[in-house]
Amino acid sequence: MGQPLTIDPRHPVIVGAHELAVRTADAEPIAMMVEASTAALKDVPTDLRSSIGSVRVVKGIWPYRNPGRLIADRLGMVDVTTALTGIGGNATYDLVNQTATDIASGSLDAAIICGAESMRTRRKDKSAGRRSSYLEEPDERSPDLVVSPDVDLVDDVDIAAGIYEPVNFYAMVESVIRHRRGESHDAHLKRISELWARGSEIASHNPHAWLSDAVSADMVAMDSASNRRIASPYTKFLTSNINVDQGAAIVICAYARAIDAGLGSDQMTFLSAGSGAYDHLTIRERIDLDRSPAFRLAAQRALLLAGYSIDEVDHLDLYSCFPASVQLAQDELGLGDDDDFTITGGLTFAGGPYNGYCTQAIAHAAALLRSTSDTALLYGNGGFFSKHSVVVLSGTAPPRPYRCERVQEDVDRLPSRQLSNTATVGVIEAYTVVFDRRNEPDHAILSVLDQRGTRSWALLNTETPMDRVLSENLVGAQVELEPGTVPIARLS
Repeated sequence: MGQPLTIDPRHPVIVGAHELAVRTADAEPIAMMVEASTAALKDVPTDLRSSIGSVRVVKGIWPYRNPGRLIADRLGMVDVTTALTGIGGNATYDLVNQTATDIASGSLDAAIICGAESMRTRRKDKSAGRRSSYLEEPDERSPDLVVSPDVDLVDDVDIAAGIYEPVNFYAMVESVIRHRRGESHDAHLKRISELWARGSEIASHNPHAWLSDAVSADMVAMDSASNRRIASPYTKFLTSNINVDQGAAIVICAYARAIDAGLGSDQMTFLSAGSGAYDHLTIRERIDLDRSPAFRLAAQRALLLAGYSIDEVDHLDLYSCFPASVQLAQDELGLGDDDDFTITGGLTFAGGPYNGYCTQAIAHAAALLRSTSDTALLYGNGGFFSKHSVVVLSGTAPPRPYRCERVQEDVDRLPSRQLSNTATVGVIEAYTVVFDRRNEPDHAILSVLDQRGTRSWALLNTETPMDRVLSENLVGAQVELEPGTVPIARLS
């Protein structure tokens, strides 16, 4: 369109985006990412393929070591680099921030970021007694760049206690939130079910959502054959829906390259700023289970760099693997319960393709913001409130150049708890009851603080009636601990 440059020609912009859902249970991840990338490239009137310098992929549970090369080959791109992330809901935005930084610095002109997961197909294949098929890949292949590499998030103690199952950890955190707010079990379940029902309502208006029929708060809360309890207070509807075949792709390039391709500013979405950090990775070291200094500081830094306050953000997408994650983010941002937490419907209703939900969310945000003056803050959470990444987007040229700064040093200076499992008495800090597949309570997992403030995981002794655990508020109750890798706790 030949309009003059009015901002930094290296400013990173999203010029193509596509979301994909395969409902035939015969999906293959590389094929999905190729399809999504091809569709995202078609958003641009001039073919940008010759400008793409890198194909960058969000890691999934498929076996590919360098999926970017397989995708590039099928797109006819020869002279490109590849990148792959580690596992974590933060990985997409870490990859976006790295790519935007590379573009802003001049080391990269344009890139494709994509991801796809085929869990529904895998489960169907497994139930039919067959292995899912994947493309052959040369043994020597490895990506040129690894972004947000995998790190250990649990240790032997966490595994022995069952904390390695994310649903168990986040369900325990709900008891802390409930206690802090002074809610009864019923009132707490009602509130988080209403929160999730709002996500369902938003998903009902999202043509790409996996579950498009809105459900009520009562349906979210009520346990049934199709909505069994997983870990109190969570029913199946209150957990991430990974039984999906979904993918997405975005195309990011320098502003000048977008102009050369014939795009006007109203056809772009601007990357404004980014940040990220890890909380103390050993969960037992954290001061509070329902707080995230890393997310708070990262969100504050990203907003500061972008030149916005949280009140000036028009759209939020907070990582919604479980309600505890959303409530934590709302608290750290100083938001109320009534603020919409998602633009897609969230990981239960829009769909939670394992590691790739945020790829769907940023593709959705890019389309949502285009031709508007709106802003958005997107948040990805990996692990157990462990790894956090934030992206700020704008539909118009932002007031400042793109910048990304991690705040890890600030987080690392914060206090932590000492590690020990030798306590013999303590008070319950958090707990959950884990249910079996027959929808029956199986056992209770506790977090116990001793008189020094040291945290231990514990299993409640089997003599304690589960109806008492499910009906009373046991946070703050005293317990005696029988020492072990995971102590057995007895209510005093």
